[in-house]
Amino acid sequence: MKKWLFPVVLVTTLVACSASNESKQQANDTYQKSDAALPLFAPLNTAGVNLPKQDTTYQLPQVKLKKADQVDIRPPETPLAIIQNSIAQFDGQRALIAYPLEKSAVYNLQQVARLLKEQGIGYQLTNDKMTTDWAPTGRSDEIGDTQVRYEIEQVSSGNYSALFVSILQMKRDEVVFSPNLADKQRYSSDRLNQLVGELDAAYRKQVRELNNSGLMPIQSTLGKDSNGRTALILGAPFNHAWTKLGQVLPQLEFDIKDDMMGRGVRELKYSPAGAKSWWWPFGRTEGDTGLKKGTYFMQLSALGRQSAVVMTDDEGNALSGAQSQAVYQALQNLLAK
Repeated sequence: MKKWLFPVVLVTTLVACSASNESKQQANDTYQKSDAALPLFAPLNTAGVNLPKQDTTYQLPQVKLKKADQVDIRPPETPLAIIQNSIAQFDGQRALIAYPLEKSAVYNLQQVARLLKEQGIGYQLTNDKMTTDWAPTGRSDEIGDTQVRYEIEQVSSGNYSALFVSILQMKRDEVVFSPNLADKQRYSSDRLNQLVGELDAAYRKQVRELNNSGLMPIQSTLGKDSNGRTALILGAPFNHAWTKLGQVLPQLEFDIKDDMMGRGVRELKYSPAGAKSWWWPFGRTEGDTGLKKGTYFMQLSALGRQSAVVMTDDEGNALSGAQSQAVYQALQNLLAK
């Protein structure tokens, strides 16, 4: 038992010591490893027969090639212009991406802070500049435990905004070192691509969920909002209710003139199309039970996991009586489909 146990342990130790992450970063093809001379074959014995000479037309030239150093096969890391109408580059110290100002609601330091928090990376945020704690690079081809401290900055000028990522410090296996230009380009660009890519994916997922949720029916009931006004209480959160109402209001002949989602307000223009409106309770007549042609407003407010919608006239007065009952009943019927 003892005679063969030692050789097995020795072989296992040698194999473990020979494993290295360098093979993940450098070329490992036959050319780079072909230091040994090519085999030489002796000519065949012709037994006195004169064989024709080989045609040299397609013969490769015999030249001596100098073996090069192992090549780093990792693709060059450059900032990617993932955002539409954006420009990305590395200026020698920082990786940056500039994009239209209206897209800064999605790509900003607050969203970056949310991502870092989800990844368990600490940071200090001061005005428009963020400094992270030591963070892993997230790359699978690293040699040793490589960590980086990043500086992330947002700048706005004119109609454009920009995110900058630069390297403050680097350390490998707890040894701090000064990164060279290639390191700065690789790691700053890689982190910027990662952040922007994740923000873009989260935004697209949110839009897709909103579009899909807008098709789901919403159960509702008449009630009162926080101000005591007659309202339609919807069993759906704000975003879902906002999307669904935008789909059903035109079916009630409300033309949406202005859309202010941040305030939860839509400006509506009501114009009944005569005989086509006979089947809407509030479109039959312009009396106590009918809704007059004109401008109206829809106010949507969040109530936890529910929301409340209030219809008002152009003076801000909530609809009441038979008018509100008819409008809310029609909305209730369409929202439930």
